[in-house]
Amino acid sequence: CCGTGDAVSNLSITGMKCQGCAERIEKAISSLEGVNDVKVNLDKKEARVSYNASRVSEADIKAAVENLGYGVR
Repeated sequence: CCGTGDAVSNLSITGMKCQGCAERIEKAISSLEGVNDVKVNLDKKEARVSYNASRVSEADIKAAVENLGYGVR
């Protein structure tokens, strides 16, 4: 399971209006090198991302979401 560098972030996402938004965000995050798993919850307006911190940073993940036009806190 959890080798060195494994991290989990729970990101609050603003601007998601529908399941299509959630799917776009999930796809963008999961396409990043180093991301192991991502679950976007539309109702809670959040994303839970499991990733290898030595390969991708939380800032990279936030940027991928912001590039789609959504906000991240």
